[in-house]
Amino acid sequence: MRKGIKFSFGTALAGVALATCPVQAAELGDTVTTLQPAVALIMPFDVTDGKASFQLVSRIGGEDSDPLATHWSFWSESCDHLADVFICLTPRDTVVVDPTALQGQLQTGQDNINTGPVINLTGEKGFITVTSFDADTNSQTCEPEDPEAPSATPALIGSWVVANTATNAAFGNNAIGIVDGQTLPAGADFFLTGPVSAGLFLQTFNPLDLQDSEVFFIGVAFPAGNAQFSESEIGPIPAALTNGAAVCCNGQYYDNVESFVSLPDICLTCSSTAKIAENASLAAIDLPAIIPASIPAETSGFVRLTNCQVGSDEGNVPIGDTTINGIDLATFLFAYHGQAVGPFGTSTLGRYTAE
Repeated sequence: MRKGIKFSFGTALAGVALATCPVQAAELGDTVTTLQPAVALIMPFDVTDGKASFQLVSRIGGEDSDPLATHWSFWSESCDHLADVFICLTPRDTVVVDPTALQGQLQTGQDNINTGPVINLTGEKGFITVTSFDADTNSQTCEPEDPEAPSATPALIGSWVVANTATNAAFGNNAIGIVDGQTLPAGADFFLTGPVSAGLFLQTFNPLDLQDSEVFFIGVAFPAGNAQFSESEIGPIPAALTNGAAVCCNGQYYDNVESFVSLPDICLTCSSTAKIAENASLAAIDLPAIIPASIPAETSGFVRLTNCQVGSDEGNVPIGDTTINGIDLATFLFAYHGQAVGPFGTSTLGRYTAE
């Protein structure tokens, strides 16, 4: 650390977001933003073969001089909890994290001191939550004073990058910020049950021009944290559908002359990756494709995801009987599309419309 899906066809999903300050306007459902500070951040990571990944978090909100304990929780594509570390952030502080060399950190005077063993997540990919708490001043590792009570003031901003070490292309974006660290948008407002109602929009360049494409899907729930944070933090959507998936959605691909075609339904675990399309230029990427080879994708455009379903609380109803907001557990879906033409990479964030 330096300072300074399971994915299966069946229905799919998506993304946006970051948070804000004492008086603030969030971007999505009054709970999510990508432009202002937040209590909790959500972002992907990928350190599988041929990939490098870093996360950047800064503390910019609030005037309290006491340190914040940021709890970093790493979740795999299969929704397993991989690791967690505590990193102290003082006002206007910044940290860069490498998932292949994870350590806790605290500040003594002008020095940043790493704490605990080095954790190497090489070979893994998934998503990270970073939640801020008031620090326990008696802790030697900057643990929270109260694990059940995230900090009251939004103070964190974040960003991430994933690089392809073979092509030197990289893509990144702002982290998704949850304003109060816990409240997710109302999924039923954005993933309606009509065939093409509302939904998530994920942009793409012409898939035929791309040499790299990695769509990161992140499905989250609250409360769903790990261990002592089980009731206070966001975590993965449980894989509760009868086919073993966490989420299934309908999808359509719209080209640049407004024509659209329905896609095979997409089903995924809490954190899944896919390439945008199955074609010759992306053939070397060993990921499932959102747009199959049988559907021509020959222009820029977007994929639209609608009518998302999750498993019911009872676990005994057929898929499709439960909307994303039809259970007691709050759930939502975010997405990014990392894409590159040769060495030139960029990332688009999933966007939404509501009824």
